[in-house]
Amino acid sequence: MDSDLLRLAARLLDQETPYAIATVVRRERPSSAASGNTAVITADGTVHGWIGGSCTLPEVTRHAIASLAERQPRLLAFGGAAKPRSDVISVPMSCGSEGKVEVHINPVYPAPRLVVVGASPIADAVARLGEAMGYRVVEADGADAAAATEAGEGPVGERVGILDGQFASGYASRPRGAALYAVVATMGRGDEDAVEQLLAARADYLGVVVSPKRMGQVREYLAARGVCGSRIEKVRGPAGLDIGAVRPEEVAISILAEIVALARAGSGVGESVAEGPDGWQSGAVEGAAAAGAATPASAAATATDPVCGMTVPADGSRPSSTYQGQTVHFCCPGCRARFEADPAAYV
Repeated sequence: MDSDLLRLAARLLDQETPYAIATVVRRERPSSAASGNTAVITADGTVHGWIGGSCTLPEVTRHAIASLAERQPRLLAFGGAAKPRSDVISVPMSCGSEGKVEVHINPVYPAPRLVVVGASPIADAVARLGEAMGYRVVEADGADAAAATEAGEGPVGERVGILDGQFASGYASRPRGAALYAVVATMGRGDEDAVEQLLAARADYLGVVVSPKRMGQVREYLAARGVCGSRIEKVRGPAGLDIGAVRPEEVAISILAEIVALARAGSGVGESVAEGPDGWQSGAVEGAAAAGAATPASAAATATDPVCGMTVPADGSRPSSTYQGQTVHFCCPGCRARFEADPAAYV
């Protein structure tokens, strides 16, 4: 991998853009690729570097996109593997070349962001332990921020102000695959607003440190604000696995363990096996589509809700609106109401 590609890879990670590294690990003549040829491929199909000509490049690109969606590496054997193996995907040569090429594809992701809202002891513990686990910690002010300032407590990672629409839109537009986990630990002070903004930010996990009774009130607030029921149900509250935690550090461990469990299973808020509150599809579903499983007919019958990102039917069975002469489809009346209140924020 040459220095230019290394610098590009580092720059993509700084920009929180996932990518796949494709490397030729074996070749037999005639083939335009050589062992060691490497390319960096982003989720939009952009290829940087050289990985072969028209015989292999389209398939390598397609499989790189699928690998990113599924978060799994893969080994491709063009023209057949030297020795058939269960861990190798055989890909027919699309041209008349009798050469053989094997390409390894490895997906690379930026460190997940962990947004911690509040200045409580639990929030502090989540931030400290999250940083130790390699997350990019972002500490957001809650209503109790003044108390933390008086106590002289400093942020573990990046510090932002009160969550607002600008914060939400900034994170909602992050590259697909850049994970965002969020924990609200304001201890009842402004947690409704924080949860609403983090839902708008399309958090892949959203947990709230509350009692069951208080969580019921938060859900009622969100419903009154027009948030879709499917989105509300995905909010974890009380947050964390039930391990009998008492001390702040123990509660933090239970929350981070829940994040890890959901992330590994691919069934968090934003990467639900079915549909998360922001409507992002699971890696398995997304990977199948990237690999060509979706037919043109099925693709034409769906649209993307601009508010929550959910893939919805475009057949008139869901709410819709007209904007600048175009029909916009939504998953529910709540998303349509938010769009119609400020269309420019979602287009």
